[in-house]
Amino acid sequence: MYEKTGYLTEPLKLFYVSDKRDWACPVHYHEFDKVMLFFQGDVTYEIEGKSYRLQPYDIVVVPAGQMHRPVVGGTHTYERIIAYISPAYIESYRQRGCDLSALFQTASPILRQPQEAGSLYGASCRLRQACCAESCAHHAVLKETLFLEFLIYLAQSIQERHIGYVKTGRQNEKIQRLLTYINEHLQDELSVPALAEQLCISPDYLMHLFKEETGYSLGQYITIKRLLLARSLMQQDRPLTEVCYDSGFKQYSTFYRAWKKYYGASPAKGIPPQTRLFLE
Repeated sequence: MYEKTGYLTEPLKLFYVSDKRDWACPVHYHEFDKVMLFFQGDVTYEIEGKSYRLQPYDIVVVPAGQMHRPVVGGTHTYERIIAYISPAYIESYRQRGCDLSALFQTASPILRQPQEAGSLYGASCRLRQACCAESCAHHAVLKETLFLEFLIYLAQSIQERHIGYVKTGRQNEKIQRLLTYINEHLQDELSVPALAEQLCISPDYLMHLFKEETGYSLGQYITIKRLLLARSLMQQDRPLTEVCYDSGFKQYSTFYRAWKKYYGASPAKGIPPQTRLFLE
């Protein structure tokens, strides 16, 4: 399900990418937040079963744990700046009186900024120019400084409602209802027959439809969401048995096998310090 391209071992990682290729990106998720500033390309972004057609200077905000992928047309250059952001990065600025939490509390994950003179658009242009420039001794610091400026103006634009929210294109209403239900009931029984009954469809059709719309099997999706919940509970230093049951696993052996499969170690070894990156 993943192409391993590196690890997030610091509060912030920035990438400028401009390429042209036919690419079937798989549906995936990160355990950190992601912000992408899109400049050009033939790209539709799918996030949690919803589809969004991107326009130049759109901003894609994907909170940790959300399933997503770009659908890329290979005949056009796909140019973007990608930022992988750890909770520590946001928290460090909150403690200094700069609250950026609005970035991940938006009505839509795709934000459309006016392409006119203004703080946010100006910061976007300066960041793009810095990323395209030749590297020098201070290049990394300059990019990170300009990116912080971009985030501050973006958070202000969201809070002051000076930015547009992109509506979805294609989506399946049944699957959207199901995704909402699953994420609100991770601690409850989520068997296929019970979920199929919620939607008044057969279990076989539900599994086929879910895979077609999201790229995941229903069981995979539920397991991953429960593991992410377990990970957040472990960060609170709660006992492993409590973490197991409070994240929806009915047996510790099931929790143990799932954790080891996805993280490569037993839960007793704690939260893995590194997270896979997927440059998309």
